Amino acid sequence: MNYIIAIPSYKRANILHLRTLAFLKRHSIPIKNIEIHVESQEMKDHYHNIIGSDYTILVSDAKGIGATRNYLRYHYKYETKHTNVLYLDDDIENVMDYDQPLQDLNGFVKKAFAITKSSKLNLWGISPFHNTFYLKDSITTTLKYIAGCFCGEIIDRKKHDIYTDVDHGEDFLFTMEHFIRDGGVIRFNKIAVVTKYFEQEGGICESVGGLAKRKITMETNCKYLVERYPGMCRLIEKKYGFDIRLNHHYKNI
Repeated sequence: MNYIIAIPSYKRANILHLRTLAFLKRHSIPIKNIEIHVESQEMKDHYHNIIGSDYTILVSDAKGIGATRNYLRYHYKYETKHTNVLYLDDDIENVMDYDQPLQDLNGFVKKAFAITKSSKLNLWGISPFHNTFYLKDSITTTLKYIAGCFCGEIIDRKKHDIYTDVDHGEDFLFTMEHFIRDGGVIRFNKIAVVTKYFEQEGGICESVGGLAKRKITMETNCKYLVERYPGMCRLIEKKYGFDIRLNHHYKNI
């Protein structure tokens, strides 16, 4: 089962090179299967200087993470023939299979797409944090959070589009909208991503005006999502700001 890897990145060529691309290289993922998306031609030239000219880098012109996620979904649905897309952030350090590094990334991704297809669903993901206390040897279709940093989508060109109108919590929105539209989302609860969600250099924080402004955006967007999706999620406060938690017991009516 073939798939394309889509990596959005903003002013983090070095991080991309040292983390996600190094991770993919360790798993012998062919460069031709990787597409990197940046905001401008100037950024594209800079990235090529850092990571090399063999990589495909596309210019999106999208501003902010929400607009970038929307662009990616539009691009792969309407401007390509790809069916299976693996979305990765640019700062993936590793993926763990419970307490050990995942041995066969390519095999796992192909299996994940196959299980999602056989379940007649479209979105799959893994645990967003590596903490073995919470990792379970299970595959679920309930309303569990599908983190945008490592997730797969089967493009169904017959179904209506799902886009986000928020810059923080956009992956919560995509999770809930796929759950409503498709009847479930697939999550592999024993597999976990190792990444840093709040980097100071580049990335989401800089694209929205810095960490302080991002915290304000987080609060506004989270409150909006809780109001928009009653019963599906609730507001929580963490040390880095507001977030939401999904209701795993929610069922479509």
